Amino acid sequence: MSEPVTEVAYLPLKPSLDLSSGETKEAWQSALRTIASQPGFKTGYWGKQIENPDTLQLVIDWDSLSSHQTFMSSPAYTPFLQILGDKILGGSPTLIHMSFSSSSPTPPSESLSAPVTECVNSFFEPTYDQSQYTTQFSQFGEKAAAIPDIEALGLAGGWGLEKLPHESLGEGVEGSVFNIFIGWPTVEAHMEFRGTQHFGEVMPLLRDGPKAMKMWHVAFEKFE
Repeated sequence: MSEPVTEVAYLPLKPSLDLSSGETKEAWQSALRTIASQPGFKTGYWGKQIENPDTLQLVIDWDSLSSHQTFMSSPAYTPFLQILGDKILGGSPTLIHMSFSSSSPTPPSESLSAPVTECVNSFFEPTYDQSQYTTQFSQFGEKAAAIPDIEALGLAGGWGLEKLPHESLGEGVEGSVFNIFIGWPTVEAHMEFRGTQHFGEVMPLLRDGPKAMKMWHVAFEKFE
């Protein structure tokens, strides 16, 4: 039986692009409708990175990897890309598929439906034992859940199915990526937590192993 997968796509936008009005809004909503109408689509989220608003992020749940691949090889895909290229994209997108870990403390929808979602990508050497970090992530979730009055609104993560390059790995080297999504009421609530003793106690579980980590925030909107 095919396993569900989540597509995570990063779209570089044309500079200062406004997706909330005019022809650009119409083009973007048309693109989202095309995605949502595909067989195997389950639900999706999109939003600009708060720290880098010229990058838009998509998180799309598919019932299987083959369903997304079927869309990419379908007659609908070429005009879909044409709309994005003409109206939206300022460069080439980056795309990865991931599988959420069964050890995630909450369903991914809780993190992605929060007012703000902390997104973390952790990059690992190609030979890294993924089971080690999966265990550490589970331990991180258990310890974080025990922190009194923590304002986090969900925690989910998992390994990318494809490998990606990163400067920390060396030129031409592609490594594994672990994706984490943590929901928060505000960016400020997350940043305040980073200044606490509790943060210092739990973060070694996430920092031990990756060659590099990258963090940003997105206020996702759901589409279906």
